[in-house]
Amino acid sequence: MAKVKRNLTVGTSGIFQIISIESRRAAFSFRGWTNDSSNSRREYIQVEIGNNSSIEIAIVRKMIELIRRYYPGNFNWESQRLDRTVVLSARIEDNEGLEAFMLKEFFGESPRNNRFR
Repeated sequence: MAKVKRNLTVGTSGIFQIISIESRRAAFSFRGWTNDSSNSRREYIQVEIGNNSSIEIAIVRKMIELIRRYYPGNFNWESQRLDRTVVLSARIEDNEGLEAFMLKEFFGESPRNNRFR
């Protein structure tokens, strides 16, 4: 709860939750808010593999799209995996590193068949 309260005091924050994942489609939710907690909203996003090499990379790319709505540059990410807040970049030129970080964050060391490498 303390993390949520802290996030409410600065800018836009949100929480991603993967709801379902299959080989060619997935769904996740994004609960986002700005400084005003009454501004909270939840989006339900469906993802198809499309031209991506895996459904995992398709999910991460869609999440990055959402992040870029609010952050063109650096943003804070509260990593459950690392148990700390890290500064990441949403800049297009930093896309490869952001994708790699988020793949590891959501899918661990060895996502299904390492198809995103």
